[in-house]
Formats: sequence, C-alpha cells, structure tokens
Amino acid sequence: SDVCSSDLSAYKKITDLKVYVQELLNSGAPVCTAEKTARILACPGVPGEQVISWSVDAGGAAVKEKEAVVSTDASGHPDWIATKADASGSPVADCHAHLNQWIIGDSTFRRKYTAIPGQPDLYKPMGGPQRFVFLSEAIHIVQWGEEWNVDAGGYINITDPEDLYVISGRDFSDTYRVV
Repeated sequence: SDVCSSDLSAYKKITDLKVYVQELLNSGAPVCTAEKTARILACPGVPGEQVISWSVDAGGAAVKEKEAVVSTDASGHPDWIATKADASGSPVADCHAHLNQWIIGDSTFRRKYTAIPGQPDLYKPMGGPQRFVFLSEAIHIVQWGEEWNVDAGGYINITDPEDLYVISGRDFSDTYRVV
C-alpha cells in the first residue's frame, strides 16, 4: 500500500493560483528562468482513464500530487498521458515504483512537444525559456474542480498567467535547466 504524506494540515490551502502567485511575487519570492530539456513518453489516453501523478517530499515519502481523468477537447481529441523518460527513453519510476505520469490536453501537448523520429512514443520539448517562482512552503491547490499537492521546494510556472502550473522540486531539477 502506498505511504502518502497527505497530512494536509501541513499544506497551505490555495483556492486562486493567480492571486497566490501575485502574493509570492509581491513578497520577493525567488524567480528563475529555465528551459525544458527532458523528453517524455506519451500516447493519447482513453476518455475516462484515471491517472495519478506522484512525487516525493523532502523526507522521501510519497506525495499524491494529483488525480485526473482523461477527457476530450471540443474537437473530440483525447488528452495525452505523458510519462517522464530517462536518458535511454525508458519510463521513470520513483522509489515507491510509481511512474511519473500526468495528463496533458491535446492542444497543449501539440504546442509543447514534437515526436522524435525513429523513436515511437518519445517526444522532445519545444519552445524557449520559461519563468518559475519558487515555493518555500507546501501548498494544496483546490481550483477548477481539481486538486494538487506540491511540497515546499517546488515551483509554479508563471510564463503564461493563463496557463499556470506547479511542479515538484525533484521534477523541476529532472526536467529543466536553469539559464
């Protein structure tokens, strides 16, 4: 059975990520610029399929970041299921044997990733530098009918105020290169 550090009393509850980001920026929270370098394995999901995104906290305990369900966009295209890949293109699992997976909407996926020729289901990131604000505290986000948990040491991508997202410190260091 999975050990979860889900004592949510240790997490600051956030109901408006835009307002929280502005509070962080106003308080002088560190901001960095980084480029995505990590490749992913990805395939279209099956509508209704559930995906759980996992991370670990500073003590190594499993943290259930988010539970989501594959849906379709307005044109009927299903979301993609992305899995972090290592340098050889194999899926990455953590010390609790959880795959590092998440859901990406079809239009976002097509805008942010491109196929690697000759390597089925392996994709590389597109785009340039992105901006992130550092999280000095653990947060529990409840917004848009969804919930996420991110431990202290994580980041919020603030490049596009209409597409804010959170990433754990471990996943940030595995995925991005600070420029």
